[in-house]
Amino acid sequence: MSDIITSKEMFINMKNPPVYNPRKSYFEQSKDVIQFYEEEKNKITYGVNIGGYFIHPWMYYHLNYFKTPIPQKDGSEKIMCPPLDDNFLYVVESYQEAERLNKGLCLFGTRGFAKSTDLTSVTAWLNTIKSNGVTSIIGGSEPDLLAISGLLEKNFNNVNPAMYLPRLKTDWESFVEFGIKEKTGHRFVHSQISITNANKGSAKQSEKGAGLSPIGYIMDEIGKYNCKAILQSALPSFRTQYGSKLVHILSGTGGNKVLSQDAKDILSNPAAYDLIMMNWDRLDRSVPEEAITWERSKKTKFSMFVPGQMSYRLSVPKVDGKLSDSVGIKNKDLDKIVIQNTNWIEATKVIKHMNKSLKREDERQKNQMYYPLEIADCFLTASNNPFPVTVIDRHIRKLEDEGKFGKDIGLYREGGLFKYELVNKQRAAVSHGGGVADAPVILFSEFPDKEIPPRGLYVSGLDGYKIDVSESDSLGSFYIIKRRNQEPNEPCEKIIASYTARPERMRDFNATCEKLSDTWNAECLMESIDLSFKQFLESKGREYDILAPAITFSGLTSKKAPRLNSKFGLYPNPGNNQYRFNVLVDMCKEEHTLGIDDEGNPIIKLGVEFIDDIDLLKEMLSWHKDGNFDRITAFSHALVFARELDKKNIHPEKQKVKEDLNQKEQALRKKLTGRNRYGMTRGKKY
Repeated sequence: MSDIITSKEMFINMKNPPVYNPRKSYFEQSKDVIQFYEEEKNKITYGVNIGGYFIHPWMYYHLNYFKTPIPQKDGSEKIMCPPLDDNFLYVVESYQEAERLNKGLCLFGTRGFAKSTDLTSVTAWLNTIKSNGVTSIIGGSEPDLLAISGLLEKNFNNVNPAMYLPRLKTDWESFVEFGIKEKTGHRFVHSQISITNANKGSAKQSEKGAGLSPIGYIMDEIGKYNCKAILQSALPSFRTQYGSKLVHILSGTGGNKVLSQDAKDILSNPAAYDLIMMNWDRLDRSVPEEAITWERSKKTKFSMFVPGQMSYRLSVPKVDGKLSDSVGIKNKDLDKIVIQNTNWIEATKVIKHMNKSLKREDERQKNQMYYPLEIADCFLTASNNPFPVTVIDRHIRKLEDEGKFGKDIGLYREGGLFKYELVNKQRAAVSHGGGVADAPVILFSEFPDKEIPPRGLYVSGLDGYKIDVSESDSLGSFYIIKRRNQEPNEPCEKIIASYTARPERMRDFNATCEKLSDTWNAECLMESIDLSFKQFLESKGREYDILAPAITFSGLTSKKAPRLNSKFGLYPNPGNNQYRFNVLVDMCKEEHTLGIDDEGNPIIKLGVEFIDDIDLLKEMLSWHKDGNFDRITAFSHALVFARELDKKNIHPEKQKVKEDLNQKEQALRKKLTGRNRYGMTRGKKY
C-alpha cells in the first residue's frame, strides 16, 4: 500500500467491532465483516498512524490480536492480548530501526523482560502476514524452546478467528505448517515454523537452520550454546540485491554458568553480524537522570541492552502513563492509549539493595547478571572466577575514563637501537572470531630509545599458535613486563608492551616478537611445545639469545617427580599450568600499602590495579574453566619467569649489552658452554 492507514483508535479500544463468525468460511461472512477485517489485516501488514505516531504492523498485531497468558493481580493467568508497556515499545522501535537499516537485532540483558513473549509474538505475526516461507527458531535448551512453542500454540488456538491460520502439520517441538488441503488432496502451504535445538541431534551445528527460505529468523538464549557458525551460515540467505529480506533477532539473558565465547564475540562485535548498534537515546528518553546506571556502558559496542530495572520479576509494579508522553507527541487519541512504564527510581533502589544485602561474592555476582545495571554485568558468569572481578571491573572503568589505552605502535631499527612509530591498525578483539588479525604492538610505558636496557630488568612471555591462517579463535600473544621492586612504589610487575595478533604470515608474528625482545633485551619464557618461534630463531642462530631455559614447577603441585621436556620454555602439563595460573591470581589479589591518606588511613592497592592493559583485564573478567585466553597465558609466562629470577636472587645486569656484538658468535659460545647469561645451565631445572 502506498498510503499509511490513519485511525483514531486500535481494535481493542473499539466498543462494538463487527464479529467474525468462526463457523462460517471467509466467503460466508457478511460484507461489512469482510470489509472491516480486510482493513484490520492491512493494519497488521502495513501499520497504522494514530495521532501522528506510526504504530508498526507488528505492534498493532501484538496489542490487538496476539493472545498469550498474562498474570493477574489475584495470582491467576488470563489468555488475552498483552497490555502495552515500555518494554515492548523499546523492542518494537528497535525492530523498526533494524528493518529500516536492513540489519538484525540482538536483545540481551535482564531476566523477566517478557523476551519469550516478544519472540512468540513476532513469530506469530510474521507467519500470519507473510506466505511462502519459514520462520526458524533456534535455541540450545529444550526448556527454552518449549517455552516459546507452548506460547505459540496458545496464541494460534486462541487468536481472533479473523486471523486464524489452519494447519497442515502440527508438531510444536519441531515443525508447524500452515495452509489448507483440498478434498482432491492438493495442499496449499501458507507458511511454516521450524524449531531447532542446536545442541541436539547429529547434524553439524553450522548446518542447522540453514538452507531454508526464511521470512523470520530467531536465535534464543545465545549464551547457552555455540551460535556463531549457525548464524554465519544463515546470514547469506537473508540478503538480496535490494537489502535484507528479514530482521534476524538474537536474544539472551544473564546468569548462565558460562557465557559462550560465540555469544561474547557477537555481543562485542554486533556490526560483524549485521546487527544494529545500541540506541542510547531511545533507552534514556523516559528515564530520570538519577536512575541511569549505564552511562559508562555507552562507550561499549553492543546491539540492544535491556537493563535490570525493566524486569517483571522485581517487586516494583509498572506505572500507567500515556503513550503520547512516552513518544513525545501531544495528541488526544494517543492520550487514550495506556502504556505501563517502569518505575525507574524504585527499581534501581531495589536492585542496588539486593546487591548490597548479599554477603557472598558469588551471590552478588549472580544477582548482577540476573538484573544488569550496565553492559559489563552481562559478561559476568556464574562460574567460579578466582580473579577479583569487582576490582577489575572498576579498574577497567577508571582506565577508560582516564583515556589510558596505550599507544598503537610499530617497531623499526635505527642504528643499533629500535625506535617506534604510531600506526593505524585495528587491535585484535578480546573475543577473536577467527582469521587474520594484523594488530599493532601496544606500548603502555617507557621506551628504551637511548640505550639497550640491562639484561634481566625486563622479561617476556609468549603464547604462540601453530599454523598461519585459521578460523580458530586463537591468537598469538607476547608480553614485555618490568620486574617488580625496581623503582619506588612498583611492588608489582609492570606491563611495558603487549602484542596480540595473528598476521597473515606466522613469520611476521615471530619477527615482531623478536623485535620486542631485542628492544627491551627481554629473555622470553614460552610454552615449550610452541615450536614456531623457536624454529624461527634457530634459523637465525638466535635461540640462545632470546629464549629462557627450560624450567618446571610440577614438583610443587604434584607428587610425581618433575622432568624437563625440552631445552627451552615451560611444558604445559597440568602441574605447570596450575602453578602458573595460581601465581597470576595471587599477584592480582595481593594487597600493597602505598602510603597514608589525609585521614590517616592506609592507601591499599591490589596487584591487578597495577595492570594497565584493558584487554588483558577483560580476559580475566570473562575467565572460565576450559576457555581460551591467549593474553592471560602469555602474561602469566612472563610473570612466573620474573618470579623465578626473584627467587634465585638474580638481579638485572649492570653492564649493557653492546649493540655490535656478533649474535651468531654469541650463540655459538653459549652452545659450547651450555650456559646462559645468568650462568644457568641449559636443560637443567632452575
